[in-house]
Amino acid sequence: MKSLLIIICCIVSLASFGADADVVARNTQSKDNDMLYRYMYIEAVRQQDKGNYPLAMELFMKCLELKPDAAEANYAVAAFYQALKQDSVSTEFLQRARELEPENIEFAERLANAYLGQDKIADATKVYEQLVKQHPERTDYLELLIRIYNHQHDYDNVLSALNRLELQEGQSEEITLSKMQAYSYMGDENGAYKELKSLVDAHPNDMNLQVMMGNWLLSNGKKDDALKTFLGVLKEEPDNAQGQMSLMDYYRMQGNTSKADSLLQDILINPRTEPNTRVAMIREWVKDSEEKGGDSLRVMQIFNKVLSLPQKTSEVAEMKVAYMTLKKAPQDSIRAGWEKVLEITPEYTSARLQLIQILWRDTIDMKVVAECKKAVEYVTDEPMLYYYLGVAQYLNNLQDDAVESLRKGAGRLTPDTDKNVAADIYQMLGDIYQNQHKLKEAYTAYDSCLVYNPDKVVCLNNYAYFLSLEKKELKKAEQMSYRAITAEPNSATYLDTYAWILYQQQRYEEACIYIEQAMKHDTDTLDMSGDIYEHAGDIYMQLKRTEEAVKMWEKALKLGVEDEATLRKKLKRKL
Repeated sequence: MKSLLIIICCIVSLASFGADADVVARNTQSKDNDMLYRYMYIEAVRQQDKGNYPLAMELFMKCLELKPDAAEANYAVAAFYQALKQDSVSTEFLQRARELEPENIEFAERLANAYLGQDKIADATKVYEQLVKQHPERTDYLELLIRIYNHQHDYDNVLSALNRLELQEGQSEEITLSKMQAYSYMGDENGAYKELKSLVDAHPNDMNLQVMMGNWLLSNGKKDDALKTFLGVLKEEPDNAQGQMSLMDYYRMQGNTSKADSLLQDILINPRTEPNTRVAMIREWVKDSEEKGGDSLRVMQIFNKVLSLPQKTSEVAEMKVAYMTLKKAPQDSIRAGWEKVLEITPEYTSARLQLIQILWRDTIDMKVVAECKKAVEYVTDEPMLYYYLGVAQYLNNLQDDAVESLRKGAGRLTPDTDKNVAADIYQMLGDIYQNQHKLKEAYTAYDSCLVYNPDKVVCLNNYAYFLSLEKKELKKAEQMSYRAITAEPNSATYLDTYAWILYQQQRYEEACIYIEQAMKHDTDTLDMSGDIYEHAGDIYMQLKRTEEAVKMWEKALKLGVEDEATLRKKLKRKL
């Protein structure tokens, strides 16, 4: 009954945020301390989880008043002081927790980290050494000690820790290299050699270890022994890439560039050469060749030899394309280069775009359509590829297919898509819809285009012109057209559009000004040329300039217009 009363009192005091915790503690009898401690500790943890840190801290401190030798409460309080940047106080509580529970790994690790944070390296080292003794199977503690000893340049202890690690994990290349490094720092090259020889002797059939020995001999001035070692490796394994590279380095050190270059070629076409190594070596070799004015034919031969091997990545093929581009190779060769890249990595979006852009420079025929289709099959989420496909289909009179492709492209737009790409897709959709006399769909597409790029001049012009042909929303059309001629004041097509919109609003004098500017900038090579002169004739006729109107209509008829029958009727009435 008394215990229940104590717990009720605790609940009441905690409900008032611990204000009466001192009273509860003082009135609690010693035999009930454990029960009160447990309750208060659990409540402190709960408040901490809820983010009520001041209350949690107060409760943990009350826990320590009840039980100063409670390791977990000391540890919890240490964390609070660490958060408050009171590192020395935090460390005192961590030390106390560690003393109370010396077997607790978490306490020991946190204490060691605290020592390291305060640059108390000796104290941290002592804790880790204790942990290694308590848990010899934990090699990560040994690895931490090795890093600490290396940082202190204490190579005797580095070697001691590495020897202990070797007992746990067995002899390995990594451990041996670390021991060799420690011996080298100590100036004991003989010790380094003995370590490496021990590893090599333990694995006599491992040719890569033999190469490592040869590299050590070469770097320590024992050139003849190194050469003997490298040649021995290549006798056993003629295609050992590491041996070839080391022997190549040997010949370069000796100034024998012809043998070094010969070995380089062997390495590049060696199937056992790591792809990353091959790429790095080719890049360096091509750079060196260019600096020395090397033979580009020889470079291309090397590229072709390497690419005759199975390729895990397309990096070498891309380097070949880059080199051909640098050397201004024919477009057919560069195109074949990108095709090789795509043969290796067919899903490579950038390469697809590069290839399509090359095809785009020639006639956009059904071959281009086929390549664009292949592109969207491999890369289904790139809107730009659908744009290319849609345009190619449109130019090959596949309007329905073009609409489907462009709509798929629009459906794959994301917030990360280039806004100009999105605008291009919708502008092209609008033009095709207009050509199909689907004006509602066309205007919706144009509106979407201008959402992505309000300054898309082609869209502004086309949208405005088609509205003017319908004599619909002429003020909106005028505003869009004016923005187009402001952006490109010398465009005959855009000036013609603006003049025609003014004409539709019966503002003939203003229309005349702009149509005459359009004719001034027209080169007789534009598709719209005939229409420009027909519009000029219509405007002149409204201004009672009949003779000039007839001349413009005759010129329009000669250049060609969309509705030739209507134009002939105009001329017949006035002649």
